[in-house]
Amino acid sequence: MLRIYCGAYIVLWIFVVAECKIPEVRVSCIFSEDCVLPCSFTSTGGNANVQWFQQEALVLSLPHVGQGLGNGNMQFISNSASDGNASIMLKKADKTSKGRYKCVVNNKTETYVIAMVEAPIRMISINSSESGFVQCSTRDVYPAPVVQWSSEPALAPAALQPVTRISPGVNGLFTAQSVLKLHNISLEHVYMCTITSKYETQTLTASFKPQEITGYTGQDLIIPCKAPKHLQAFSAVWTFTRANKTSDILTYDSRTHKFSSSLDHAKLQEKDKAVIGDFSLVLKKPVASEHAGIYTCAFTGPKTQHLIQTHVDITSSRQGKDSMKYNLWMLGIVIGLIVLLGIVLIIKRYRAKSKRSPEKAQEDAEMQGMNSDKAAEDPQAGMKLLTETSASHS
Repeated sequence: MLRIYCGAYIVLWIFVVAECKIPEVRVSCIFSEDCVLPCSFTSTGGNANVQWFQQEALVLSLPHVGQGLGNGNMQFISNSASDGNASIMLKKADKTSKGRYKCVVNNKTETYVIAMVEAPIRMISINSSESGFVQCSTRDVYPAPVVQWSSEPALAPAALQPVTRISPGVNGLFTAQSVLKLHNISLEHVYMCTITSKYETQTLTASFKPQEITGYTGQDLIIPCKAPKHLQAFSAVWTFTRANKTSDILTYDSRTHKFSSSLDHAKLQEKDKAVIGDFSLVLKKPVASEHAGIYTCAFTGPKTQHLIQTHVDITSSRQGKDSMKYNLWMLGIVIGLIVLLGIVLIIKRYRAKSKRSPEKAQEDAEMQGMNSDKAAEDPQAGMKLLTETSASHS
């Protein structure tokens, strides 16, 4: 019987809690923008007594009680709340606006509101230095974001050991900078940086791909650069760095299809392919003293940035290099012929020696037969021959 009473009590308690459960609303507020915290109730026609609490502290009331509640950054949507709307507006939300709010109407809790304040990640930047460092960064973010590095194909964790610094500014927003040291730069890998907001509502990515190309004086050189397939509504910029001085070469906007160029010796390989992300560059008759250096192709989209950095070396002459290759080939051919001739001579000598051995054995046998016949005809001659033969063997 006791178990029955206890079971009935528990069921009743669960039913009461379910019936009396106060709704909870989550609201995402954008940093420095106005944000509405909702609260509605069933109006009885008269003026309602409304109170708003933040972390159990009274911050706003209607009719207004006290002065300075909410520090001037909160106000009711409606002055009387007679229409059943007790919602309030946070003016220019900042980090002090976040937290748990409670709306109480006529001494009865109507709504709990969880306010999250976020300065979204609006940009991501990636760049590199000649000393082998790659930096990924963003700024004016709240709360502090998370920065991660990866590569394709995947490298061992020991090969990716970035140093990340996240620091707050005077306005409370964070700047994130992460530096990756490429000890052994692999031209077969793409290095990727991912910045994610604390609430995981945003993820921005950036990538860096190194490559090397050798060109020849006076001969046109193509530097390949293609955007990721998924990238849309992007802008592209070619830059050239030499002696720590960087200058723009070409720019392109996929939305307006407009080009701009600042150098006569560089142009797109095919302008028509720029709309599909092929931004390959042609250097016309490059000269080592002027055009060797670092060429960077950067694609920037709404939530991404991709860099392809090419170290270009211009040699003084291709003919000299081709002549050296030709001489090496000829030397190899001559050596090969000499070795082949030597093998042929050895084989011929071996065969000739092998052929002479049976002939000599047959000749010796014939001579021995002839001597035996002579010995039979003349015994004295035979004895003499035998004696000579014995003497010769001894």
